[in-house]
Amino acid sequence: MIVVLLAASVLSAHDLITTRVTWNSDVARIVEARCVRCHSAGGRGPMPLTTYAEARPWARAIKEEVLTRRMPKWHAARGYGAFANDPSLSSFEIALIAAWVDGGAPRGNDPAKPPVEDTQPATQPALGGRQIQVQCRNQRLPEGSLLAVQPQLAAGRSIGLAVRQPDRSTEVVAWVRDYDAKFPETYRLRTPIRLTRDSRLVVQTDDDTGACRLALTVAPLR
Repeated sequence: MIVVLLAASVLSAHDLITTRVTWNSDVARIVEARCVRCHSAGGRGPMPLTTYAEARPWARAIKEEVLTRRMPKWHAARGYGAFANDPSLSSFEIALIAAWVDGGAPRGNDPAKPPVEDTQPATQPALGGRQIQVQCRNQRLPEGSLLAVQPQLAAGRSIGLAVRQPDRSTEVVAWVRDYDAKFPETYRLRTPIRLTRDSRLVVQTDDDTGACRLALTVAPLR
């Protein structure tokens, strides 16, 4: 398998360049923002993609993964909650990557930017608040602002979370599908949900293994 991959990378290095989309001017910024949190040295991904030299042999695989939306890895269903740390690519970003790969995956030259190799993966700011560990069941929530949630499920299971307010209105938190224990994710709410004394967590899950837990990050009300 290694020999085949190496041969494929050598052959692809001679692809005809037919696009103006380049790594330095277009693709690197997408990879830096959405991919290197896992695909960096010592990261959770199987290979680093922090430089052109690292990413170039995987160009066709990258295209396939983003077209099928298998990457960046994100298990929250669209339309069920909005998250500040959602790495999902826009249709335009996917089209740029596809055009780059189909056009020969050129490196390009952009002297106005620092070299891609010198950039560092972006880090998320600290959440603040306190983390509360709870069981996966309907229950009363503490007062505060719900900032984030991290499900802990059995592999392949799913969970839907919502907050029911005292006026009976319901605010969807997240619907997490096909849980992958190798890539646990903290889902940071784009807009915190205000929790009053009678706010309740509503849970729907297919995890009947007893493994289901939730870590909720709650900040004091201001």
